Amino acid sequence: MNKSAMTAADLFVLLDREFRRRKPRECTTCHIQLPYRVTQSGGFDTNWDVVLPQHCGLGCEAVFEEVVQEFQALYQLKSEARQRSG
Repeated sequence: MNKSAMTAADLFVLLDREFRRRKPRECTTCHIQLPYRVTQSGGFDTNWDVVLPQHCGLGCEAVFEEVVQEFQALYQLKSEARQRSG
């Protein structure tokens, strides 16, 4: 399956929107952080990850893990070559 490549900022927007849609409405503390690039190893077919939210007691951690797992199957981070001006 070909994954769609996108920038970390664009992936963040999608992750944040989906996490907010699914998480318990009572939680006002958990949020998505910007995805970061990881080295692929150990048979994992993903090049990004995110930091898990702190345990809030409302079940956000399970929702978070589910959303991340789904999105890791669909998206990969673009290579962001830095351009020099001058």
